[in-house]
Amino acid sequence: MDASQVSYDVLAHFDRPAVRDTTGRSATRGVGWVLHWFAALVTLFVAMTVLARFGYCLAAELALVRAARAGVLEATLPRATYQSVVQSVERRLAGYPPRAADRLRFSLLQNGAPVRGIFQLREGDRLCVALALPTDEVLPAWLRAACFWLADSQLNVRAERQIPERRLPAAG
Repeated sequence: MDASQVSYDVLAHFDRPAVRDTTGRSATRGVGWVLHWFAALVTLFVAMTVLARFGYCLAAELALVRAARAGVLEATLPRATYQSVVQSVERRLAGYPPRAADRLRFSLLQNGAPVRGIFQLREGDRLCVALALPTDEVLPAWLRAACFWLADSQLNVRAERQIPERRLPAAG
């Protein structure tokens, strides 16, 4: 075959009408196709918002754990007061939104009993700092609106510490 000759069989391939699918369906997209992809996109959106909410709650819980640990460490110091423990927790949470600090529930327990004001520590005492915060307080507004179907829950964190005994063990 000469290179200058045009192959009409090859060119005729582009001029033929489009071949239909062997299943008999047309290539046009109908309502079923649109609904199928809409359902897929809604599922992806819901999954994305739930994962984002989980990430924000996890970050907030870690920050609360650090603040509770700082508070219980402050409570073990010799001249600690209830107010100094609260201030220690607030310093750790200084980077959080101001509305989260307003709804934060703080409690200091010594051997299971609530403590207020100045408290006396003895050897073997157990101190506990408990923090609670609604999850909606740590979420941005767009995520609260996107997760309207999820009920509000609480982030509860506890940090405990025992005052060590200072007596030497008896020699036997």
